[in-house]
Amino acid sequence: MTELALATSIPPSMRRPAPGGLDHGPAWRAACAASWPAPGWRVLTVNPAEEIASLTDLPGGIDAVVAQPGVAEAFGRPGTWVSDALAQALATCAPVVGLVNADIRFDLDPRRRAALVERARTRIVACNRMDIAHPGQHEGPYYRYGYDVLLMPRDLAAQIDMRGFALGVPWWDYWILLDALMQGLPVEVVQCAGIRHLAHPAAWQRPAWLAALRGMMAHIGPRRAALAALGMGRIAEATADLLAAVAASPDEGYPLDDLAETAGTRFGIEVVRLAERHAWTLELD
Repeated sequence: MTELALATSIPPSMRRPAPGGLDHGPAWRAACAASWPAPGWRVLTVNPAEEIASLTDLPGGIDAVVAQPGVAEAFGRPGTWVSDALAQALATCAPVVGLVNADIRFDLDPRRRAALVERARTRIVACNRMDIAHPGQHEGPYYRYGYDVLLMPRDLAAQIDMRGFALGVPWWDYWILLDALMQGLPVEVVQCAGIRHLAHPAAWQRPAWLAALRGMMAHIGPRRAALAALGMGRIAEATADLLAAVAASPDEGYPLDDLAETAGTRFGIEVVRLAERHAWTLELD
């Protein structure tokens, strides 16, 4: 019986350069993929059609699914719509569904897996990753400002409006939480040392970051009252109003992109603070 359907998008290749010229990327990609499947856990990698043929090295327990088109046109790079990935997970009829970024390795024993799934049967669980500098490292800092694993009951997943967001492009993780909170759905943040990420230089592309931010603010605009009801505070609300105005006039020119980048970063911090009102730690000992 499938208790969790987990969707991702495994890239055809991965680079993680290390000192001395060694590239940990291929081995890390393989280790991450191998760590996801488990009894009761079904894993789907949703990829553009042109990538599917190159995914010949998938471990057992991972099924490849062809993604819906359009991400490359929207963000300048091939990818997978989050709504598509979630829909594929929902199609399995698993009671709990989720998303995981492709560079996350699970070092979770059955008891910790069961604890996460049990918690996600009734609420959206957003997991902070632990950053490590080397694949053999076991301890590192938690990264608060992003959620690389999100688990949720299928009925709540069906209520989240993920139109316009893509895996590998910023803001989709924040929007899942914000959309849920504006609907009054339960959200929790968990830190777990068994959700590990091999640290690497930031690879985000500013045009895609800004495009996704504009998309998020377009979602928020008609629901401004619901955002205000969350009680994020005057700074968050003023920043949201500013970003909504910028999103509504994307062609106004310099220096609005610079302004949006600064304001967007601050708004993201406020979303994290909001989500962390309900936070806990899953211990490994």
